[in-house]
Amino acid sequence: MNILYYKEPKSKLGGVNNVAYYLPRAMKQKANVSYFPRTMSPKKASNLFNVYGKYAAKQFDIIQFNSVPMWNDGSFMLLRFAKIMGIRTFLNIHGIIPLEHKLDPGLGPISQSDLMFTVTSCKLVDRIIANTKFMRSKIAALYGVNSDKIVVIPNGINLAEFSECVNKIPLEGNPVILTVGYFSRLKGFDILAEAIAQLRLKLPNLKLHVVGAGYSSYLPMLNKMGIADCVVFHGMVEHSQVCRYFKSADICVIPSRHEGFPITLLEAMSSGIPIIASNIGSLKEIISDGEDGLLFQTENPRSLADSILNLAADSSLRKKISYNALKTARKYGWQNVANSYLELYQSVS
Repeated sequence: MNILYYKEPKSKLGGVNNVAYYLPRAMKQKANVSYFPRTMSPKKASNLFNVYGKYAAKQFDIIQFNSVPMWNDGSFMLLRFAKIMGIRTFLNIHGIIPLEHKLDPGLGPISQSDLMFTVTSCKLVDRIIANTKFMRSKIAALYGVNSDKIVVIPNGINLAEFSECVNKIPLEGNPVILTVGYFSRLKGFDILAEAIAQLRLKLPNLKLHVVGAGYSSYLPMLNKMGIADCVVFHGMVEHSQVCRYFKSADICVIPSRHEGFPITLLEAMSSGIPIIASNIGSLKEIISDGEDGLLFQTENPRSLADSILNLAADSSLRKKISYNALKTARKYGWQNVANSYLELYQSVS
């Protein structure tokens, strides 16, 4: 089986890039997998036909798109030629444009161009891969796709990278709370900040450590709430260093209003750090509340504060969740995920 993967990421940061980095490498254990070459980026739109059309004519059985094909980078042209030439095509959808814009008005108006390419690509490809049942239902409803065309395959994790990390970072606080990601309204950082404010008197030594970008807009809010001294911002860090933060914290919080399948969740589980997450559709598919994580009521800072307080006070619960989380993470090893992709490819004629 000859597979063309579009396209190779420039880094492993973020869930989308993580999939594009690890999945092709895992599939290479059982199939011939090639990345679409970066050098084949035409400078003029008039060259799209020659570059992408001729490349699609090569002997590939499968083309896997890790994001929605667009005109400006030629990937939509590649999809159209693949259909003409009878090459089977598959598409990962990691985010839902209408849902994300509804939950975060700060994203601005929906790009009708992006929406058009998404809907058209969903119609053209042979199968769509959603990473949770929640995402499958939203893709079907919001993009008008027959749910039979959508297959659920989860994201994966390089387990050893996080479970075997031993080089910790000294992090101030007792307890040490960690949150990781790009901070926008979708990620619910404001909910977590309100929970920290409510906990300040009960846990006076608590520190929230924040790894990621996009937090600067929240600084005035933290000052107004009087908790700026409780929060430590570390900014963006190299992917190879993220494991050190997980290994050094006491609790990881994912307070999101919306997620597809956050790679942060698997990274935390693999690190053995107990997790508290909002009980949104995708997260409660992965986390068994009270077993390998705690779920709090979405949009409810008091519910989150109570969960943090309970976990901080109960060492037995922390150990239980950490142990079970690592067991859960093992199910999502990249080779298991890659096998699911290869089985899907083989099932579609």
